[in-house]
Amino acid sequence: MVRMKQVKISVKKDVDSYTIRGTNKVVHVGDCVLMRASDSDKQPYVARVEKMEADGRGSVRVQVRWYYRPEESKGGRRQFHGAKELFLSDHFDLQSAHTIEGKCVVHSFKNYTKLDNVGPEDFFSRFEYKAATGSFTPDRVAVYCKCEMPYNPDDLMVQCEACKDWFHPSCMAMTIEQAKKLDHFVCSDCLKENGSKRLSNVYATSSNS
Repeated sequence: MVRMKQVKISVKKDVDSYTIRGTNKVVHVGDCVLMRASDSDKQPYVARVEKMEADGRGSVRVQVRWYYRPEESKGGRRQFHGAKELFLSDHFDLQSAHTIEGKCVVHSFKNYTKLDNVGPEDFFSRFEYKAATGSFTPDRVAVYCKCEMPYNPDDLMVQCEACKDWFHPSCMAMTIEQAKKLDHFVCSDCLKENGSKRLSNVYATSSNS
């Protein structure tokens, strides 16, 4: 007589939501979350929930698409990267839902610059990142100022009233305090092209100003 060994098959089913352990915060597919790092000294990872599934024992696993911080990318952090900037990567993983420790919001770059107050849960993303190659989409963005750097929303910039370009105060030989007090501003190039007939409260960045 041959006895057949019975194997219990764990049935997985998709779920629409998950309540973060110890909180009343509910995560849905499409939400962005903070996920606990294995090293307690590291800040949480940021990911977007793509799918959730539960097994017969009630354990929930989430398929996530990771956001990379600039310092985690191959090129590293650069001057124009904002403190809250993230790259949406092509790196997917399946993780236990228990590692989710909070929710966050990853804004578009445009919407982030319109925020009146940036909270701890606010981030932004303007690039997609291929983890294997280190390449970005888009591979180029608009640059500003004489330094020809992309815009960093953490840095104060002043706009020239003539050419409408934006400039870092430091690149225009100004302090942050001086820039904040400006009523008008004309860059040195426009001053040379248009002459010196300006209002008395225009800050002109000519070499002898």
